Amino acid sequence: MKRCLSMRRKHNNATIEMAPLIDIVFLLLIFYIVTASFVQESSVKLSRPESSSANSSTEPFVAVAVTKTGSVYLGGKLVSLESQGAFSKYFSETGAQRVLIQADREVPTALLLNVMDVCKAAGAESIDVAAVAKR
Repeated sequence: MKRCLSMRRKHNNATIEMAPLIDIVFLLLIFYIVTASFVQESSVKLSRPESSSANSSTEPFVAVAVTKTGSVYLGGKLVSLESQGAFSKYFSETGAQRVLIQADREVPTALLLNVMDVCKAAGAESIDVAAVAKR
């Protein structure tokens, strides 16, 4: 009987330290804030064309958005097609070799081909055009 009482007393002294728990919560909060600030959402609204041969890809790419007004966005920032150096610099900084052009369905073919030429001249090895799969 004495043995059971002594075991119960040992278990009653167990406590949870709050300081390490609070430290871990703060570390998780800081991690969440830091990682959330690096997510780049594209603010460009596009109406992509449909294609029956469209398929998804999991390979990393650089997104180049082209609007129907002729604006070109590289990595979410407005760039000029005349400044090929901006494309070359971005490709070298990111180490990207694949480009995914997200063009509005009303973009003229000449503009789309011009964007593809600038990307190819800047060092892109593979260029794809985004489309929505037909149902």
